[in-house]
Amino acid sequence: MRRQNPDTDDDTQPIMVPRSERLLAPASAERGRRLRKHLVKALRALRVMKAPTAAAPPPPADLGAFVARVTQTACAMCNGWCCKGGGDHAYLDEQTLARVRAEQPDLDARAVLMLYVSRLPPAGYQGSCVFHGEQGCTLPRSLRSDVCNAYFCAGLDAFITGEDFTTPAVVLAGEGGRMRTSRVLKP
Repeated sequence: MRRQNPDTDDDTQPIMVPRSERLLAPASAERGRRLRKHLVKALRALRVMKAPTAAAPPPPADLGAFVARVTQTACAMCNGWCCKGGGDHAYLDEQTLARVRAEQPDLDARAVLMLYVSRLPPAGYQGSCVFHGEQGCTLPRSLRSDVCNAYFCAGLDAFITGEDFTTPAVVLAGEGGRMRTSRVLKP
């Protein structure tokens, strides 16, 4: 489905995503402590795991520049509707950390811990994932869990599987009178 964009007089494809009404707030030190505790526990479990690189899932697929920009815009506008389950653990587990260690073998456990902690946003959405900042997820896809790399809301999933990456897109977040619209995103 395309719509005529009155600002550009071009056809654009609309991408509908949900919108949370959560508020942006300064990050709490307590959330950072809980994340560190979770990561230390996962790294210890990884240390005793037999064949950790065999347990490591493959790296996430490259989305391509346009799809990545649309996804980033949509997730930033959504305010964490889908990310609420990430809590203070961000779905990070031994398998994710095994993948990160396999991709960056020069990093020891302490460096992996710091890699994640350094990406905590200064402000995040209340009740959302610890890494969900004002511009969306502060983790690059290579550091995200498989849950986060595989899940897309219905609107983004339709865009990604629709394979029309040559038509400009507009992200619409929310519903009814609570709608926010992005600028036109061009391939």
